[in-house]
Amino acid sequence: MDRPVVRQSPDEHWAPDHVVLARHVLNFAGRLFVERDADGEVLTHSPLAGMAAVEQRYPAWALGPFGRIETEHPLPEAPGVFALVQQGVVRYVGASRNLSRTFGPRHGIGHITRRDCQLSRREERCRLNRLVVAEARAGRVVDLYLLVTGPSGVRALLSGRSPGEAPAEIARQVAEVARGTWHLPS
Repeated sequence: MDRPVVRQSPDEHWAPDHVVLARHVLNFAGRLFVERDADGEVLTHSPLAGMAAVEQRYPAWALGPFGRIETEHPLPEAPGVFALVQQGVVRYVGASRNLSRTFGPRHGIGHITRRDCQLSRREERCRLNRLVVAEARAGRVVDLYLLVTGPSGVRALLSGRSPGEAPAEIARQVAEVARGTWHLPS
């Protein structure tokens, strides 16, 4: 007897519980969602649109389009290492002093402002937002994996715990092994 074809719902998504990169285990923290309108189209904005001589004055990474990005689950306000994985391939590995803030709607990749586009030190944040939005527009999902490294520096000493390895050092080790295509050229 033939079985009817069962289509997978767009809400159904499978990702492994963890990935191991450079002997470090990063746990699945959820998907990255991009804001959509009622019809399911990705909402984008370009903060520099309407400014005079934008094309000549700013590099391509600052022109957008950008979108509002949210995480599936709340993230800890702790330092750590994160990996952005798309279709099982590690695309980006980075470190953060505060994971919640890095992916939050303010001062993170969650929302790009005109000021973010005007400061060269925020280039990576703008590029990551553009890439996640491009994946969402193409109908693909970006997964977020985390390795929370715990308290750092003074907070670790005050709490009596050892600070362990710095998130930036772990991210460097992991990026050497799994350097994704979303990293800036060396």
